[in-house]
Amino acid sequence: MPGSDPENPRGPLGDARPDATNPHVQDESGQKPEKLEDRPMVGSVKPEDYPEDERAKGA
Repeated sequence: MPGSDPENPRGPLGDARPDATNPHVQDESGQKPEKLEDRPMVGSVKPEDYPEDERAKGA
């Protein structure tokens, strides 16, 4: 039954056609990514983030 699904056109053997339009194309309405310089540092930890009494005691 090739051609029975207009959203997913198939070839004569039931395979996907490479010239079919992509139904998952995103439009340009999403937010643009932030510049790298403007992004917050989420993985960096400073000693000031932990009080002295909560730090592990080194050997």
